[in-house]
Amino acid sequence: MDTAKFKADFLKQMHSPQQMRQLFNYLPDIYFFAKDRKGRFVMGNDHFVRQCGAEAEAEIIGKTDFDFFPMSRSENYVGDDRHVMETGESIVDRVELAPDPENSINWFVTTKVPLYSTDGEIIGIAGTARDITRAGLALRPYTEMHAVLEHVKDNYARPIEVKELAALMHLSISQFERRFRKVFQISPLKHIMNVRIRAASLMLTTTNDTIASIALDCGFYDHPHFTRNFRKSMGVSPKEYRKQYMS
Repeated sequence: MDTAKFKADFLKQMHSPQQMRQLFNYLPDIYFFAKDRKGRFVMGNDHFVRQCGAEAEAEIIGKTDFDFFPMSRSENYVGDDRHVMETGESIVDRVELAPDPENSINWFVTTKVPLYSTDGEIIGIAGTARDITRAGLALRPYTEMHAVLEHVKDNYARPIEVKELAALMHLSISQFERRFRKVFQISPLKHIMNVRIRAASLMLTTTNDTIASIALDCGFYDHPHFTRNFRKSMGVSPKEYRKQYMS
């Protein structure tokens, strides 16, 4: 594929560069990308290129999420893209967990908007994703919880009680739970479970450790407890996940 021509042909269809500027009015520019109707990348800033494990934008042009990310994550991304392109509705400031380029599990805030042609047709989507731990004051509601997020990230392998997280914020348990839900739209216990599941997912696809040992290393009581919660979250068992996504 002539990546330069592919990119130029797509950009000619765009109604105005203001569509891009509008996106950056929402968020600081951390990870930025644009795709065509078929989900093929037509743009990506340096941060996003590195997120894909590439060194230059030309390496991602014309490729899709499935070329760079595990199938489970790619399917989620494509589902969101499809919603934006079919409805014309933007996704703004969605908070979600994902590995960063160093394979650390972090919170990201994602925004996606439709891209229109001069004829008013939706020809693709553009988006940004921000690592909460790096985004600064623009994400103050999230960064105020930084100590809590880091505590869970560093201690998910052991039992964690909500009261110790509340103590980090100098709040009562009920006050802390309300504030956490308001910011992240989930409970503290659900967040802890999400971190454990994401950590286990990474270990399943990057190590040869037994599933039982991964369960214990990620803070689950035992193998059945791990399998039950993993299946509930990921839709498949740990064994099936490893078989599907082991690189």
